[in-house]
Amino acid sequence: MNYTNKRKAPYYNFWKVYFGEDEAKGDNKLPQYFLRIPEFDDIKSGKYRYIIGRKGTGKTAIIEQLIHEIEPKYNCFYRSMSLKNFPIQIVRNLKDKTLGGKAQFVPIWSFLILMELCKLIIEDQSNEPHEAVFELSLFIKTNFPNSLGFTETLRTLESSENKVSILEKWLNISSTNKVENETMVSVHYQKAFEIILRLLKNLKVKSTYYIFFDELDEGYTSGDPKLNLLLLALIRSTENCFIELKNYFSFIPILALRSDIFNNLTDNDLNKLDDYIIHLKWTTESKSPYSLYQLVNYRIAASLPIKKNEIFNAWELATFNQDKYLPPNIKSLWDYMYNRTFERPRDIVKFLKCCSKLNQKGKLNFKAVQLAENEYSDWFYREFRDEVQSHLPVWQESTQAIMKLGRGVFQMEELKKEFEKDITLMNYMKNQNVNHEYIMEKLFDFGLIGTLSESNKWFFRYKDYNLPFLTNQKIILHFGFARKFRIRPW
Repeated sequence: MNYTNKRKAPYYNFWKVYFGEDEAKGDNKLPQYFLRIPEFDDIKSGKYRYIIGRKGTGKTAIIEQLIHEIEPKYNCFYRSMSLKNFPIQIVRNLKDKTLGGKAQFVPIWSFLILMELCKLIIEDQSNEPHEAVFELSLFIKTNFPNSLGFTETLRTLESSENKVSILEKWLNISSTNKVENETMVSVHYQKAFEIILRLLKNLKVKSTYYIFFDELDEGYTSGDPKLNLLLLALIRSTENCFIELKNYFSFIPILALRSDIFNNLTDNDLNKLDDYIIHLKWTTESKSPYSLYQLVNYRIAASLPIKKNEIFNAWELATFNQDKYLPPNIKSLWDYMYNRTFERPRDIVKFLKCCSKLNQKGKLNFKAVQLAENEYSDWFYREFRDEVQSHLPVWQESTQAIMKLGRGVFQMEELKKEFEKDITLMNYMKNQNVNHEYIMEKLFDFGLIGTLSESNKWFFRYKDYNLPFLTNQKIILHFGFARKFRIRPW
């Protein structure tokens, strides 16, 4: 009797996929499924130094992947700077009062950046001349012995009334003392900055030093013009330090900032940086270099027995993409899910993680997606809240007005009437001298609502930032909020 030896088809169990942490920071498995954007290597080389994108578009993931790649290298060093728990008021106290606008904060930011760079240079034992590096180390140990980061540097400066101790010889004062017995003198931190910058330019450096700026949205309020000046000053200081040192050694600062904050900054200097800025803009097109579809494929393929030549088909292998129970006019399971996102990596990954919690077996189907949608919609609403609340204090009252309408498509006049029933909204409009359309446009800016043309084509600003808010069209609620707002699909 002859037997045919048939190989079993691979078992693609969607529920075994590890989709990663909610926050990319500290995700040790990120390199297994990180999707490299075309500009990644240019960010790594310092050609692009500013990563701009909405919350959840992968800014931190890019920085984390850079850290994963440079950390094992003997000739690469890095430090991270964050505004999380950052004493903003101290920066304001240390400003240069002789200057105006953002310029008054540039000296203190520049000093903080230089101090972090000095710590990296001291850590690198390959630098020469050794005596100069030793002197630099002595300066750091004398003034900032804990070396805990730039928050500690700020507090130390405040307590020392803007003064630091430097070696007397740095002022070109003759001295016959040995280095270890060198006399220290007290100078203003801005004077120390100029001296140390010259010292760094005379070092023989072969390594590359990265400073990453992230979590700059902590405590951000759009109505605080001083905070905008601080961020503009940070950007200017970052660029100034890079320009000062680029001809002497490889210093690469990389700054990540939310697009809503960046777009709220008004300054002519920003146009000069355009060649060095990356705007993260994801799409659902499978062949796009910023493809959410491929990003998900990479994550699925990292967990399931999918061959390299099948990675770009991983979604089809792990799901019932053409599930027969899909609603009418919905082409695929993928279409259903991404239409409930802002087309950001964090959104689609979170939706898939909500599905994973159901702990089923086999491929992902539409029924599971429906079951997971309640949890996802609640999360999606909180993400919207985190973005919009610094720009629109009455965001909650505004969204409740839409909930009360109980429909996903409505006329602008209907929403106006709901606004007028809310005392808080009316007082806000009166006190801020704004109208109903102002509040609606803020909701439009952050994707809660879009506009619907007469031909039933919908428009959302997250798809195109330059889209105008057309007041003569109907309003449509984003599909991702339907479950949260207890509104049936329309």
